[in-house]
Amino acid sequence: MTELPDWIPPGGGVRWTRVGELGWHALTLPMYLGDRVLSALGEAGGAVIQEDVEQRLTWLIEPDSAAVRHLHDHPEVTLAGDDDSYLFVPGMTRDHTVWWRVTPTPDRLITGAELLADAFAAVRPRTGGRP
Repeated sequence: MTELPDWIPPGGGVRWTRVGELGWHALTLPMYLGDRVLSALGEAGGAVIQEDVEQRLTWLIEPDSAAVRHLHDHPEVTLAGDDDSYLFVPGMTRDHTVWWRVTPTPDRLITGAELLADAFAAVRPRTGGRP
């Protein structure tokens, strides 16, 4: 990929996007856990959307990945795919409410679902509640 896809707004707006229509699915975590996963992924992760009101982070992942299927029933994980879910995709210059916590680049957009699942497994609480 040599440039960013045209579904990412160039300015400060947002695009209300149906998950799955653009070739990716999404994995969302509450901020306290997402911050830990983000740290565990380091430079290996892709772009990340932060939602300030809901206090959550969202990664774009490849569709129908077997690596994250076991997380469907985890209470802190939201997986969205071809299920009529929607997601706000922020513009590249947006810096509040819904914005890119990790800015997408042509080489850093989708996060490998297996890497994300491994990072989640490394940091998730072993017992109920916040760690």
